[in-house]
Amino acid sequence: MSKYFLLIFPLFLAATISTAEEPSIEKIKNANFDEAEITDVRYICAGEKIGGTKASTDMLLIAARAHPPSKVKIALALPVADKWNGIFLGKGNGGMGDRVSVEMAVNGANIGYATAHCDLGTEKWWEDADNLDVVLADFGHDAVYMMTKLGKKAAQIFYGKPPKYSYYLGGSTGGQEGLSMAERHPAEYDGIALLFPVSDRTSLHIRFMFEKALLFPGGHFTDEQISKISEEIVKQNRNNEGEPENSSKPYLKYPERAKVDYSKFDFLSKNQIDLLSGIHSPFLDPATGAFITFGLPPSCEIADNGKSLKNGFDDWMSAWFFRRANIDPSKVDLHKYAIEFKKRFSQDTDAAPNLGKFRKYGKKLLIIQGKIDTIVPAEYIKDWYKLLCKNTGSTEKTLEYARVFLVPGGWHGNMSGVDMLQAIRDWVEKNSEPNRIKVNVAVKGVNYPEDAQLYIPR
Repeated sequence: MSKYFLLIFPLFLAATISTAEEPSIEKIKNANFDEAEITDVRYICAGEKIGGTKASTDMLLIAARAHPPSKVKIALALPVADKWNGIFLGKGNGGMGDRVSVEMAVNGANIGYATAHCDLGTEKWWEDADNLDVVLADFGHDAVYMMTKLGKKAAQIFYGKPPKYSYYLGGSTGGQEGLSMAERHPAEYDGIALLFPVSDRTSLHIRFMFEKALLFPGGHFTDEQISKISEEIVKQNRNNEGEPENSSKPYLKYPERAKVDYSKFDFLSKNQIDLLSGIHSPFLDPATGAFITFGLPPSCEIADNGKSLKNGFDDWMSAWFFRRANIDPSKVDLHKYAIEFKKRFSQDTDAAPNLGKFRKYGKKLLIIQGKIDTIVPAEYIKDWYKLLCKNTGSTEKTLEYARVFLVPGGWHGNMSGVDMLQAIRDWVEKNSEPNRIKVNVAVKGVNYPEDAQLYIPR
């Protein structure tokens, strides 16, 4: 058993198990699951502390690990039968996805859901670099599928009936996993709700390398300069079409419409202005001039702690590509890198906008994306959704089952106040289409209420 599970599954005090549940627990312990091996089953009582959270109801806690060579670990929390709402909930991971969170599973069970979480089989991947193809498949799509299949089967054994509904909730990499499930395994979830999902993983990470190369060796801008840059761009575009009059918000409603007069930045050097313009511009192939990937919207500089103008994003996939860490971006052949990176990773990690079966089965997809996100820029999901509309036949047909909402001032981690799970449940169970979503965005220590904008491709 992994050390991580030993840490999060301490020896609990003896719990009273109902006679009705005892046979089900034994069945789970003895069951043979195609997806993974059960490594621990524990019945815990309300009030027990689990890592950084606490069980508010009695529940069954299950740990599992995938069959080798996969290293995926799965956590499942099942509230006792009279506390179960009849729903299975899959939760997504983030970043490289190298840690499983039992707390996330427990928190779902606390409010009535049979809840599963998993890592993506990426922990200490370098210890077996020759197994990278398995890691890529797990990271891109297989891990969450295994989690889902095992979680539903275990729930059916424990409760004696399958879940009435199944939902998936995730963000960033967890969003990528959700898009992958909708594409590759469209029957598994009735509704999928995502925050800032990664749709084009390879183009995003190619962008990270181009960004790192442009900013190398970093340290070109101070925090004060970064803040002033955003302020100046917002000021220059206050009177743009659609911008609210007399707004005091430190961001634009339509940053995608912003134009920048770089001559006004008298507090920056020529080199700094060139770097800023480069960040705002699409990245082009240095050998052919062909479009590689999107630039960042002007006024986004304050987002994500200013990382877009500091050192760029430290990504792990470049280490997967080169089979080593600490890559010097200034020595990377960006032309070759863009071609070979896409060829190596696209099949497993990019989400294709092909949801014909998902639509046919009557499933629903809800996405919320911040407009000035610099980790997962909005242009990627907008581009993905445009293609989805084309593949579906029209925007009107697509809106019947898949919707994207864009949040002014929103980025990775600064949005709150929206219950994505309830919104997707209402759409699936009550046919209550999400037409208006209110979100709070936190900028410079102040919360601003926003109406997320339903994205309609033009």
